[in-house]
Amino acid sequence: MTHTPNFPVILKYSVPDSSLAVEMVRLPEGTFTRLDDARELVSEVAVSEFTLGRYAVTFEQYDRFAKTTGRKLPGACGWGRKSRPIMKVSWFDAVAYAQWLSDVTGEYFRLPTEAEWEHACRAGTKTDYSYGENITNEQANFDRTNSKTMPVGSYQPNPFGLYEMHGNVWEWCSDWYAKYPTGKVKDPKGPVNGKYRVLRGGSWFVNAGLTRSASRACDEPGERDHSRGFRLAGG
Repeated sequence: MTHTPNFPVILKYSVPDSSLAVEMVRLPEGTFTRLDDARELVSEVAVSEFTLGRYAVTFEQYDRFAKTTGRKLPGACGWGRKSRPIMKVSWFDAVAYAQWLSDVTGEYFRLPTEAEWEHACRAGTKTDYSYGENITNEQANFDRTNSKTMPVGSYQPNPFGLYEMHGNVWEWCSDWYAKYPTGKVKDPKGPVNGKYRVLRGGSWFVNAGLTRSASRACDEPGERDHSRGFRLAGG
């Protein structure tokens, strides 16, 4: 994949009556090979251009939403809030935040599809991780090395300029969890219903294998956990 000289394109949206800003990266269209858990080819996936959060949503950002809308503040396990990625939020909480942010900024925010998330994580690479076939604790927060989440921007970005796509917190996607479609697909969005929602990226708590670009997990959409957060998509 060839990047333009000005890549990545970063868009900033201010939250009214606050010093908060949402940073989004404009990602190019592209394709990637989707693999199953046995690392066998399942499908060739094409993804259209869209935007994705440069970082996972932070406590500082989510707390503003929670206080404004009268929602309970998620716990932080005593690790600190501010620039750490939000956690202990359900899929429903993430969707509500995206809708609130859309309303107050006049822009359109949502959760990424699973295909968009993997395209963004891979950033044009074909290896297990966007950094290569292996990953180290200097590149991502996983395997309980720090015994907690780390502030967003603590590790080097991937080739698309996105931070912490591997590790730190699992990220909710919009899709229901299901078997992948086979063959060539364009902007797949998953089934219209199901029991579990997709989670991607791994977390501070899991081993390296679960932070691979292709790795996927799922949970009931109402579940809240100290290893689950999200980042927003748009466009």
